[in-house]
Amino acid sequence: MDFNSPEFYTIAFVVAMALVALLMGRREHGPASTHIVQLLTEPDEREDNEDTLMMQRVAGGKVHIRREGMALAPDETINLVFTIRDDTCVITEKKGVKRRGAQTIPVRGEVSVKCLRPIKYRIRYESQVNSTWASFVYDAASSEQTAVRLSY
Repeated sequence: MDFNSPEFYTIAFVVAMALVALLMGRREHGPASTHIVQLLTEPDEREDNEDTLMMQRVAGGKVHIRREGMALAPDETINLVFTIRDDTCVITEKKGVKRRGAQTIPVRGEVSVKCLRPIKYRIRYESQVNSTWASFVYDAASSEQTAVRLSY
């Protein structure tokens, strides 16, 4: 066998690419689940309203979510849409009831959800209300509070 021939290098390249493909492989994903919950909002009179998200596991296996730094018109609502697949979770914040032209006031919102299992999640939080987002890792098995600042 001639190690300097083009045929040798062609065969070696094909074998190397086959090994890379075998090692990377396709990961099978479980089915996605979607959950929609309404964020319970109340006026926020504080001056330092930063666009933040706080998550913490509480008793009963629930995750408490607190959202600050939003502005809504009276009677407007916000829904959180959870799309969960394996250890990946996308949370999208959408307006439920919309009122056009009304004066907005600063609000904060809270909700407790039971759709997150006690594992580490890669979370992407997208706010369509403020046009902000954040990506972070959240350990739903830990009772420590995770605070994240959303950005443009």
